[in-house]
Amino acid sequence: MEVELKLLLDPADNGKLVRHPLLAAHARARQRKARLTARYFDTPGLHLLRHGAGLRVRQVEGQWIQTMKAGGSVQGGLHARLEWEGPVPDELPRLGKLRKLIGDDAHWLAVLDAPGLRQQLAPLFSVEVERSTWELDYDGSIIELVLDEGHISRQGRHLPINEIELELKAGHPASLFACALGLLDSLPLQVSNVNKAERGYALCLERPLAAVKAAPLTLARDATTGQALQAVLANCLRHMQDNEAAVIHGHDSESLHQLRVGTRRLRSALRLFDACAPCPAALLADLAWLGQQLGAARDWDVLATATLPRAQDAQDDTVDLAPLRDHLIHAAHTRRRAAAHALQSPRYARLMLGLNLWLQQLQLAAISAPSKHNPLARPAATFARRTLGQLHRKLLRRAATARKALSAGAGAGAGAPATSGVASAANELAGDSARDATARAVHRLRIAGKRCRYGVEFFASLLRPGATRRYLDHLSAMQDELGRDNDLVVAERLLRQCQHDAAALGAALPFARGYLHALRVQDASALHAACDAVRSYALPKLA
Repeated sequence: MEVELKLLLDPADNGKLVRHPLLAAHARARQRKARLTARYFDTPGLHLLRHGAGLRVRQVEGQWIQTMKAGGSVQGGLHARLEWEGPVPDELPRLGKLRKLIGDDAHWLAVLDAPGLRQQLAPLFSVEVERSTWELDYDGSIIELVLDEGHISRQGRHLPINEIELELKAGHPASLFACALGLLDSLPLQVSNVNKAERGYALCLERPLAAVKAAPLTLARDATTGQALQAVLANCLRHMQDNEAAVIHGHDSESLHQLRVGTRRLRSALRLFDACAPCPAALLADLAWLGQQLGAARDWDVLATATLPRAQDAQDDTVDLAPLRDHLIHAAHTRRRAAAHALQSPRYARLMLGLNLWLQQLQLAAISAPSKHNPLARPAATFARRTLGQLHRKLLRRAATARKALSAGAGAGAGAPATSGVASAANELAGDSARDATARAVHRLRIAGKRCRYGVEFFASLLRPGATRRYLDHLSAMQDELGRDNDLVVAERLLRQCQHDAAALGAALPFARGYLHALRVQDASALHAACDAVRSYALPKLA
């Protein structure tokens, strides 16, 4: 199994890497240099790619080496894959030699035994790099650090390569993350979840970047709490990393939404497991910062593309909402660029590396700590029953509080007409205060609903399926209703920020604010119904 951490580096900073004090302190030998040329092979129907494998033949110092990598996983830039490698006489792959290397692994032998595979194999793209290599003795592990400078080529098209690989030769993967964090102290880096083969295939396929939802999560019935924690957090991190590229390079607002959802799921998961595995405060602070960056971009995007159009349906000839729409679209694009820059920042890289280092350290602690003293060694099912019960009870309490706030808000400022300016102002302030209190209570209920939903989704494989589906359907319906209200609350806050451009926006700004406020008042009865319905929700039991 090959285990390596991939990092992206700006070519302008290559000299900083060569002179980095970490290399001077931990290198076991002098830097080595080599020129590598590789060709990647597959069939016209991409048989190997479809089965999760990659096949290359690389020339190293005049010798040809064929390598097949397959299966494995990627998390936080850590690539773990099966690898079979051996010499061949020329630039063409030899499947017979590969079969001998694979041995008795029936699955991968079957992939190579596909009818006509040898005849259909052809080079798809090539990779040429200048490689600099250092061998490090770091944190009790042996790590091979390489810097690759070059490009991927296919039919006249080129993609630049400038990346660092930290390959574990001996020791524990935690050392790779610790080493990367050491480099990051004085070197701006980005974590890379895509290898050279995947980038080359991207040249072949030319698929547009798209949003990715969270993958289904299945826990073994006898899983420990520690195993559940690792699986849940890995699922959340994968959800985030699957949407990073689309936010950085694409224009699909759904990818931003999914990355924000992934971040929220991760924060909810960390809160869920806090009693038995508290996350370091610095990582929680960086996660909160990331949530703010993504939230600002998403809030403006929703206002521009979903909330404002509700007011457009009601405009008449006296009001032109186009200037306001253009203003909001520009603001949304500005915040989206800021979010993309945040994902490319050293702070985000430090967050991802730090989270994965912490997870690796938890694994080491689970191995060394006696079971009776380690809460992570206890059954996940017991943990799920207790924590989901706590979340459900909090949901019920917050629903009751929201119902009271909605009832109080409905009567705020009511009564006899005001007879003086002072009385009128007092009534208006009372109404504003009640509306703010109602908005806070409804928002807290919405957050409790999200945490319940995420928690049940995390442990769904341990719960009764029918009851779980019904519970999640109820929560989804509640979140939809409360989410519409929250969109209107956020719209009012953001539109107030547009006040400094009121002259340029004309009548559009007061019209939109007034109309959206009226919608919120109109929807109050639906909020009451959503809060009332929570009392009937039945938390699913363990299967």
